[in-house]
Amino acid sequence: MRLTVPCLLLLILGCGPESVSRNANMLSLDGKALGSTWSVKVWSEQRLDREELGKSIVTEIERAEKIFSHWRPDSELYQFNQALTTSPVSIHPQLHALMKHAWWMYQQTKGAFDPTIAPLVNLWGFGPVSVNRFAIPTEEEIKQALRQTGLGKLEILPDKQVRKKRPDLQIDLSGSAKGEIIDQVCQLLDRRGLLNYLVEIGGEIRARGGVMGDPGWIVALEDGFVGEDRKMTKIALIDYAVATSGTYRQTKPNPYSTKSASHLINPRTGRPVEHNLVAVNVLAPTARDADALATALMILGPKEGMHLAREMNLPARFCIKDGKFNRYEHTPHFDSMYPRN
Repeated sequence: MRLTVPCLLLLILGCGPESVSRNANMLSLDGKALGSTWSVKVWSEQRLDREELGKSIVTEIERAEKIFSHWRPDSELYQFNQALTTSPVSIHPQLHALMKHAWWMYQQTKGAFDPTIAPLVNLWGFGPVSVNRFAIPTEEEIKQALRQTGLGKLEILPDKQVRKKRPDLQIDLSGSAKGEIIDQVCQLLDRRGLLNYLVEIGGEIRARGGVMGDPGWIVALEDGFVGEDRKMTKIALIDYAVATSGTYRQTKPNPYSTKSASHLINPRTGRPVEHNLVAVNVLAPTARDADALATALMILGPKEGMHLAREMNLPARFCIKDGKFNRYEHTPHFDSMYPRN
């Protein structure tokens, strides 16, 4: 997994200690991983060994990265991508589960979430085997790469097996893997009996708990706007995850368009998205779902994305730039969770 620049940002403002049992203590851990940073905050009445818990979290993140990364040559996914065969192959159970989730998300989002776009991501200079980071592909190169894509070219089989229908099929799970790793860290904390925590990797967050009447962990959502237009909206997060996807981070000049080329590639066109949706914040019970859904809604843009979010009853906020003006659109479910005064 390589995430040199986080494509979603959230500011953790914390959970007020005045609402937590007097016998509880805050343990805060952080580090670097996945080309980004991670942090874990825990309120607990247990006596926690800071060093031991920190090592366990690092080990869990490292273990998961060696399964899901399409950047690391020693990872399960990288080796799957390198296998130029159409025969069924056995893969790690957790990679099989994440591919099944990708198929489900592909169907739910009408193809907007498609992890087979790896050849297009590489072609546009944002992938692990990109030759020229600043190159702009030709029309013919885009058509050629599109022939390699489409999740219908991947068959999910029983017994932890999958099959490529064309040998050069490549999978990029970066749209959901970071969320999956957050969920696995949460499972680690659950197994230790910890009931009040917040896990963050590269700006994506999942929280559990809210002690003695506390509304939850207070986080601020970034909208992707810059300068004086930047606005941080605070929400209380409890037993939920939130992810943000946006076009405002990984970009490069595109001489064939009025907009910069974003790392977000539309699987239907083979080109970076060009709509005026700057960022979208999505909440879901798991970080894996929030991660994938935020990616899909950004691909779809403000109109199609809002239609799908309403159809799926998602709590989501769309941050849109109309010329010199910025505006926000919320789904009904987002407004029901966080009523505006």
